Amino acid sequence: MSLFMSFPGIISILLAIWAVIALLAWQKRFGRLRRVMGGLLISYTTVLLLLAAGELYFRYLYAESGWSFTLAFRNWEDRYLIRNSLGFRDREWTPDDYAGKQTVLVLGDSFSVGWGVENVEERYSNVLGQMLGDDYAVINIAIGGSTTRQELDILRRYPLQNPDIVLWQYYLNDIDDAALSINERWYPTLPTDTPQWIYGESYLANFLYWRLVPVFTPVDASDGLTYWQWSYRTYDNSTIWAIHEQEINDLINYVDGMGARLIVVIFPNLQDPVGSIAYVDRVAQAIAATGHDEILTLYGDVAALGSENVIVSRRDAHPNAMFHRHVAQRIYETFFAQ
Repeated sequence: MSLFMSFPGIISILLAIWAVIALLAWQKRFGRLRRVMGGLLISYTTVLLLLAAGELYFRYLYAESGWSFTLAFRNWEDRYLIRNSLGFRDREWTPDDYAGKQTVLVLGDSFSVGWGVENVEERYSNVLGQMLGDDYAVINIAIGGSTTRQELDILRRYPLQNPDIVLWQYYLNDIDDAALSINERWYPTLPTDTPQWIYGESYLANFLYWRLVPVFTPVDASDGLTYWQWSYRTYDNSTIWAIHEQEINDLINYVDGMGARLIVVIFPNLQDPVGSIAYVDRVAQAIAATGHDEILTLYGDVAALGSENVIVSRRDAHPNAMFHRHVAQRIYETFFAQ
């Protein structure tokens, strides 16, 4: 990478310009030039100080859970995703902590991790634990980005193998592993003409770039589909669906083998709840076919509340703290209140 296209190179150029202006402002041979450069030096120094303050602010203070390719996202992850010794965003649990209590293992992906929710106590599993009281231990073993097959692996490895309840949170991207198994994969494209120092070095430039460029929807490089167009197509692919249905059955069989009660919460596409009804129902029907009927589908809740009101931001389509509380209330009322 050329020095002039790197962050240190840009800083060097800006400081070199400042030095030239300062020398011209301090020279005594040309009085008129000195006065002009003196005024310019004040303005240019002010701009440099503002840029430096902006860089420091966005580097060390600002954080946002939106697009994962931004530096603000990296800050959010470092600041709020505090994990325990087993790698989960939860407290440390020991057998003494849940001895004599009803144990609930919350299994899922980034929705259950509480991505975008800064205060972990506002996450639905924590709110549910507060509602259930001291007789229950609600243990969150969700991992962001995990699919159904990966969630089964997590469940197998977790030390507690005799929970009373497994609360399985399902999201429509759980089918991705099944698609990948037959070499179907969505490859998002990003603008390719952006200098690397904007992507990975300057926090201020990174923030401004992703605010000033036209809002875009990443599409697959090969066929131009958005992620959700591609995802719906995978559910309609009989081969992929058969593989995924087996993944669902494998997880349910393992929960049955643990002797645990299974509760399933299925999130729709939060930005298209109505359009994803058919796919949520397909998953719900596959689960019900195994003899499990404690299933909560949330597309009606999202449609009633409005997509824009249940997500973190337009750059982060995870459920916000308000919807986490709503989901906890729905779970409690549907499966525990009586």
